[in-house]
Amino acid sequence: MKTGKKIIKRLFNNWALKLFSLIAAVLLWLLVMNIEDPEDQRSYYNIPVRLTNTEVLTEEGMVYEVLDRTDTVRSVTIIAPKTVRDELSASDIVAEADFSKLTVTNTVEIEFYSLRYNDKIISITGSNEILKLNIEEKKMKRLAVEVQTTGEVAEGHIVSSVSSDQNRIEVTGPESVVSRIASAVVKVDVTDSTSDISTNADVILYDADGKEISMDNLSVNVNSVLVRVKILATKTVPVRYAATGTPAAGYLFTGEISGMPDFVTIAGTASVLESVRSIVVPEEILDINGRTDNLAVNVTIEEYLPEDTVLADASFSGRAAVTVHIEKEFTRNLNIAPDHIRITGIPEGYTVDLEEAGQPYVLSVRGLRATVESIGEASVYGTVHMPDFMEARNMEHLAEGTYEATVEFALGEGITIAQPLRVRIIITSLEETE
Repeated sequence: MKTGKKIIKRLFNNWALKLFSLIAAVLLWLLVMNIEDPEDQRSYYNIPVRLTNTEVLTEEGMVYEVLDRTDTVRSVTIIAPKTVRDELSASDIVAEADFSKLTVTNTVEIEFYSLRYNDKIISITGSNEILKLNIEEKKMKRLAVEVQTTGEVAEGHIVSSVSSDQNRIEVTGPESVVSRIASAVVKVDVTDSTSDISTNADVILYDADGKEISMDNLSVNVNSVLVRVKILATKTVPVRYAATGTPAAGYLFTGEISGMPDFVTIAGTASVLESVRSIVVPEEILDINGRTDNLAVNVTIEEYLPEDTVLADASFSGRAAVTVHIEKEFTRNLNIAPDHIRITGIPEGYTVDLEEAGQPYVLSVRGLRATVESIGEASVYGTVHMPDFMEARNMEHLAEGTYEATVEFALGEGITIAQPLRVRIIITSLEETE
């Protein structure tokens, strides 16, 4: 313990003198260093290469591409006195490639210098001293701009149209790159959109295989274009057809008009679509006058769309195949039982009976086959209405005797009587009988 205390006492003995001596030694060292100004090296990193006299190539219609990133020197090392090294920064160091000194191997030597104290620098070197170039003929290509949409709009909507404020661009660059360009595209994302889109979209270049081409070494007169995408709501509605005219004698319109498609999807603003219930094709388009067979036509549906609407299905050609069905009139003879013929409206004091009440009567009817064949004879009843009988004969009062009368039938729509059924009736006065 005593030995340690002696050592500490000696260290702090005359401490002021010892501190002064230390400071004096440091100042003396600094003085010597400043007087001697020793030379040493210092490195600066990532120095860009300044390209000069590039017009040597461009004026000859050539373009160049720097290879292997040789336009940046990873490190530049100088040897200079300390006073110079302390003053310089990376911004003072210049790496320069003069294109007028281009070699036959398409390289340019990089020269190094300092913007300050260049004459006091002993040496200056770079980690790479050669600028490597790929030199080609300059080529220009004009391309149409194609607008593409990506994603899906909201359900019940479609992309109606796309347009851009620029439909052509010019691309200039190395021939090997420009010759690969097959298309220029701008893309707009429409995912879940329900209203129109207006946006600026960047131009993307593609080769024939659909691979994107880097634009690093290309010059494009337009880098982005303004794109407008019109988005409309959709609605599916039926197509209504009607025919006009009368087929030739002995032929009938069946009432059936078949159209393919019979429903179409249209697009428009929501307010316009709200009032649309169907697409109506005017009847004059389907004229069957004098026809003896089906009328088959192609109808351009688009011509009959409501105002401010368009067809929404891009896969639909817009033409509907329409057939108006016509068939030959079908004739059938019905057996009418005598008790199915009723005599009504008999004036008081008379009786009216059928002269022949045993055998069934034959009623010839005609119409569409399906309709005529569906008639059940048991359900057919005819009527001789005596007031009509008297009016047809200008009779104010009935007179006894045997007469011929026309039987009236209510057979339903689409059935006509080919030949009226006439029966003989016997009129008898009750007073004379008594």
